[in-house]
Amino acid sequence: MNRNAQAVVLAALGALTLRVSVTDEHTRYVNAAMKWPLVVSGVLMLLLALSRVLRREDGGEPTTPAVWVLLLPVVVGLAVQPAALGAYVADRRVNDVSAQQYDEPAVDPLPRDRTTDVGLAEFVSLAAGYGEALAGREVRLVGFVTHADGAWFVNRLTISCCAADASAFRVRIDAGDVRVDVPAEKTWVRVVGRWAEGTGVEGVDLPALRASAVEEVPAPRQPYE
Repeated sequence: MNRNAQAVVLAALGALTLRVSVTDEHTRYVNAAMKWPLVVSGVLMLLLALSRVLRREDGGEPTTPAVWVLLLPVVVGLAVQPAALGAYVADRRVNDVSAQQYDEPAVDPLPRDRTTDVGLAEFVSLAAGYGEALAGREVRLVGFVTHADGAWFVNRLTISCCAADASAFRVRIDAGDVRVDVPAEKTWVRVVGRWAEGTGVEGVDLPALRASAVEEVPAPRQPYE
């Protein structure tokens, strides 16, 4: 590969890396904390490409057509923006709450005098082992909708490192006296309500939320908790 071909490949990779990091697209694949390492990597690749162009000597083997195959993944990455993980993963990795998550000293109860924003993973874990912290408290959950067996659920995925290690958390919604149409699958919603006491204990079944309000919302910029 000659100098110019090296510069083109490096520049393309650098541009793609910068694009997915600056636009927060990387949060569909890796932890949000990876943003700045990706930005630095993209800038370094662009600088390396520039250095190859500015060098006067031309070294390396002659460029063959096969070299340009290296650009195909970059072209695909620039043209296609895969969606974040969703219902498929949620159905297969739902509520994997290990005993270690709640086999610890009791946590402080949530406040009674206000609605508390709670992540799906936190809500599931509290229901599994700290029901007293949720009982009688009003919470607000945000997630995407799935349907199964005549019921509907709010779901959220979490990742530690990348999408490959994603875990899914699901809460069944009991509408109660709330007169709302059941949201369509994959719709993002904000649900306010109270934990249905006794559900989700020790991860045996799904925790349920008795909803007092359901509102459709746009998908968050960072889809994972």
